[in-house]
Formats: sequence, C-alpha cells, structure tokens
Amino acid sequence: MPNKDPNNWHALMDFVLSVWPQIYAAGLAMLIALVRAIHAGGRPMKSFLEAVLCGFLTLSLMPLIEYFGFSQNMAVAAGAAIAFLGVEWVRERLDALYEKIIGRWLK
Repeated sequence: MPNKDPNNWHALMDFVLSVWPQIYAAGLAMLIALVRAIHAGGRPMKSFLEAVLCGFLTLSLMPLIEYFGFSQNMAVAAGAAIAFLGVEWVRERLDALYEKIIGRWLK
C-alpha cells in the first residue's frame, strides 16, 4: 500500500495521550455505574444506558472543572461520585436546584 505511513501510529498515540484524562474519567465512571446498576439487579440495557449517561455527564463536567482551575484529574473523582450516586439522583438534585434558583422567577 503506497499510503502506509509509520508516522500515523505516532500521531494516533499523540492524540490518545492528549485526550487521556477524558477517556480515563468517562471510562471509569461508566464502569462504576455499570457495576453498581448490575449489583442493584437492574436490567442489562438499563444498566448499560445508565453507564453511558454517567460517562457523558463526566465528560460534560471536564470543562467546568478546568474553568474553576481544578486539575483534570478531579474529573475522575466527580465521575466516580456521579456513577456511584446514579443518574436519577443527579437529575433530582439538579431539578431542585433549578427550581430554587431559576424557577421562582419564572412563576
């Protein structure tokens, strides 16, 4: 193959290393959420979807953590907490916070 370039592997590894904190934080959150949901006796598809949601929530927290000047490694702890508590718990707390802060002005 004429387009084989050994530098492609180097570029791929550079990319993976540049996004490693995101991969690590989201992957660990997904794994914790999956194990917690299976341990609780949830259905396999619901357990898998909750794990994916926890991974996405962790990824969405990464810029916020960086904005406040914390290390990106703090996202691992935040993702683990989200995964341990569950998506429903996080949603309930965010709904209550929304009602407390914004909801009172919209009524």
